[in-house]
This record gives sequence, structure tokens and C-alpha cells, in this order.
Amino acid sequence: MKFKKLILIVFALISVNAFSQIKLGVRAGLSSSSISASDINQNGYQISSLSNSKIGFQGGVMLQVAIAGIFLQPELLLSSTGGEVQVKDVTSTVVMNQKFTKLDIPIIIGKKFGPLRLGLGPVASIILNKPTDAVNFSNTSIQNKFHNATFGYQLDLGLDIWKLAFDVKYEGNLSYLGNGVNIGNSTYKFDSRNHQWIFGIGLFF
Repeated sequence: MKFKKLILIVFALISVNAFSQIKLGVRAGLSSSSISASDINQNGYQISSLSNSKIGFQGGVMLQVAIAGIFLQPELLLSSTGGEVQVKDVTSTVVMNQKFTKLDIPIIIGKKFGPLRLGLGPVASIILNKPTDAVNFSNTSIQNKFHNATFGYQLDLGLDIWKLAFDVKYEGNLSYLGNGVNIGNSTYKFDSRNHQWIFGIGLFF
């Protein structure tokens, strides 16, 4: 009986391996990102996000597992992103240029249609380097309060040709990038999110 179970397990593993494809590769890409937030107007201060997009870069490794037309693609990427936030009072205006270095861990699952891929999945981002320097403004200082990690989602349109993988992704957020702006000794709630378009190319070994 145990021998029969062992035979069945071996055949099952052989069958899965026969109908699956596992590929490891590297990828790099460009991103166009911006920060969106709910504007605030308190105590004479107006704080808002600007729509100006920032160009960022990313690179890392990826794994693609395909079984019967379904694919799973986890990635580990070092990326840069950012955006701009504007602060105004009755006399002055300052634009805070925000740049971040992150470790992104997306896990995309979806359907393959020949060489074409359509996928969706979560992404966790660990912020390795964030803006910490205060900005001088109207004889006081401004400093953002950012989280150490965020969670979001990615929509993926991909194309696999030979050993190359082309991807266009949209990344949105499920959690906030930060939760406030310090102006002098006061903290103003400013819930911000980072959105980006990603254009990437990968090479499978």
C-alpha cells in the first residue's frame, strides 16, 4: 500500500513538472510616479500634492511559474520613486521634492494567452531611504512624517517573447505613504499615497 502511494506521488510530481514551466530571471525598468493626497487648509497653511510625475528606476530578480495557462510571478526589486507636495501661506510657497528608495516585493498571479499575460497581485514596499531633511519655510521648518512600509496592488499586462519579458504595470496603494506634515511644533494630518506606472523588461536564464 505504501509502495502504491509512493508511485502515485512520483507520477503526480512528474505530471506537474511536465505541464509546468519555471523560469528565473532579472529585470529592470522605468517608473512614472506621483503623490496624491487630500488637501488641507488649516491655520493659514495650504498643503496639497502636485500632479508633476517623477521618473524612477528599478531593478532586481523575478521568478515565473506557469501551469496550464496560469502563471505566478514573484519579484524582488530595488526601486526609486517620488513626488511633490506644495505648502503655501499668505506670504510664501515651497515645493517639497520627495524621493524614496524602496524594496518592492510584488506577487502577480494571472492568466496566459499564448505569449500574452494578464495579472493582478499585491505588492509590499519597504522604504529604505526617505526624505528626512526639514525644509525652511516662512521662518519655520517643514518635515514630512512617512511610514517605513506600505502595501498596494499591481495590475500587469505582459508579453513573453523568447527569453524576454515585457511588462506594463499600474501600481496603486492600499495603505498610506505618510500621515502628516510637521510645521514648526504643530502636526497636520496629510494622508498621502504614491501611484506609479512601471515599464519593465526582463531576461530569463
